[in-house]
Amino acid sequence: MEPGLYLTFFTQGEAFDRELPPVGPLEHVVVRDRILVADRKDGENEPFEVGGRWVEAERELRRATGQEPGGATRPDLRIGAPEGVYLRFVSLGEAAEHDAVPELGPYAVVVIGRNGVEADGDPLATRKGSGQRLWELTGVGGSAFVGVIRPDIAFRTRSTAYHPEIKPFRAGVVPVASKSQPAAPVASARAAEPTRSARPPEDPGLTLRDRIGSERPTYASAALEADSREWGGAAWQLRYGIIGALIVLLAVFSVPSIRSLMTGGTPVSATVGVGTSLTAPTWTYNVGNVRRVATIGTSKARGTYLVVQVAATNRGPATAQLQPSNFSLSAGSGEEYAAQPATSGVYASALNPNSSYVWPTEFPVGRTVVVPLVFEVNPSVTGTQLVIFDVPATRVRLE
Repeated sequence: MEPGLYLTFFTQGEAFDRELPPVGPLEHVVVRDRILVADRKDGENEPFEVGGRWVEAERELRRATGQEPGGATRPDLRIGAPEGVYLRFVSLGEAAEHDAVPELGPYAVVVIGRNGVEADGDPLATRKGSGQRLWELTGVGGSAFVGVIRPDIAFRTRSTAYHPEIKPFRAGVVPVASKSQPAAPVASARAAEPTRSARPPEDPGLTLRDRIGSERPTYASAALEADSREWGGAAWQLRYGIIGALIVLLAVFSVPSIRSLMTGGTPVSATVGVGTSLTAPTWTYNVGNVRRVATIGTSKARGTYLVVQVAATNRGPATAQLQPSNFSLSAGSGEEYAAQPATSGVYASALNPNSSYVWPTEFPVGRTVVVPLVFEVNPSVTGTQLVIFDVPATRVRLE
């Protein structure tokens, strides 16, 4: 499968075997109100000569992009890419300060339905508005973006770019919820307050508790200074007792380390969070989305499925392969779980055609490929960590 975006037009609830095949590879994809913007990648032709349902899929794309009249006949859209799907909620063509929502991804599959947008099962936005179709963010990208409204969704992959009219993301800009919402009024009484000391303007991103906590009343400074002198004198009088207690604590905490060195104990692995890049001799890993599901297509878990999306980049030979056996899951209770093999029924196959997870078979050098790891775990496990066998000194904290 060539790199790029692949679009599947479908109607929610229809049988899998009646769905149209995916169309692609595409780039510069933007989903707008009742219209789709998309370009074919350079050198790719429309495969009308294939015939059958491929022709119908191509015509659906042409209707959706306005190249043929009538509009798309299938209202739902599934977007996938072998290198992972990245997206931004934007206002196409508007100034960059109006599109301060950051990029989300990579995801294996993004589904745009009549009521909302989901990525690997996580709700990213819900439909809003009866006239113009708008998207209201759920806050998956951060709590600061809850309720932010955008009309368009832009997509890219690792090897393709966003539409040329999409303005670059500007970090630090506060997103605008919508044009119809008035700006917060400025209290005129603040200007009449007597000036105590110069203060920087308040950060609108701070919570009320943060702002209150950062403002120390001036009338309390004298009392605080007196308390500080009183405690300082007491500490000086007790200095010998404090030094002795520190020596005892140092000895207590040093004994296990010394015993470990004497007995040849191994150091504890470092733990990093999701989104941290990890480098092995021939691979680079970056853990993305983590979720729990009870079923995957027709496959039902005896406990629950924990699905971990990992963006893997091959830095070795072109023939290198990555298998689920290169990973395992460690629970806080000490339980260890192996990943489901690539031949497992959780992945898309003739036995489970409704599964949205596919284990890749090609890992081109230098290209990022998203691999979906599936673990069948006890529903009560907590403190899960991903173990990557060729990065033995580091684990990834998942939950």
